[in-house]
Amino acid sequence: MYNMFKLFLILFFLNTQFQVDVIFDEGNALYNQGNYNGAIEKYTSIINSGSESAELYYNLGNAYYKINDVANSIFYFEKSLMLDPNNNETKNNLSFSQNMTIDRIETIPINQLSKFILSFINLVDYNTWLLISIIFEFLAFTVFSVYAFNKNTYTKKLYFSIGSIFLICFLILLIIGFNSKSIYDKNNPAILFENRIPFKSEPNQRSEEIFILNEGTKINVLEKLNEWSQVELLNGSKGWILSSSYQLVKRPN
Repeated sequence: MYNMFKLFLILFFLNTQFQVDVIFDEGNALYNQGNYNGAIEKYTSIINSGSESAELYYNLGNAYYKINDVANSIFYFEKSLMLDPNNNETKNNLSFSQNMTIDRIETIPINQLSKFILSFINLVDYNTWLLISIIFEFLAFTVFSVYAFNKNTYTKKLYFSIGSIFLICFLILLIIGFNSKSIYDKNNPAILFENRIPFKSEPNQRSEEIFILNEGTKINVLEKLNEWSQVELLNGSKGWILSSSYQLVKRPN
């Protein structure tokens, strides 16, 4: 009975994936025909079914770019990069979409070392870093176990050296994994979907209006208070906007 249930689940998954692939190909065909709205409908139906992929979001971003929907094109390129952060083609297309925005907000410059470290950490997600660290932990444990029961002086030294290397790798990878998780948790990106959004000094309509923001601008959501959100811009400026004016790129935990 259990095996039959497993077989049913496998067949259901394969059938669902087949349907997703068919709809995705239909969307691609519509895109190539210049029917961008039709392609958007196909791609969106896949997302509504619970499926997602970097390629799906990338194609959706391209389709929105073709119809000059700046906010949505940026939004889906950003979602694609959340799943595939080192895809240069997506980064290039995101830059094209950002050039269409009204706001010109400069990013806080970072030095080359920090840029390299961030790029290295973003090679894989934090779960993968932690998984790799666990593998090295197991290797270290195995080698040290062999070392403990080995009586040959030369091979004991060899096993101790190898085990130490595995242990150091485990600790380094564990630190990278936790740093990656910390960066992921602090990073709560969102894209503005309205024009002429007041950027306020406090979470109320009577507070000082610092400046005006427009659709397509990327923000980082720091906290929420009733219908207001404190956000940070790429240049480090912090203020309050209405929560209804943006969409989160990252799915809520």
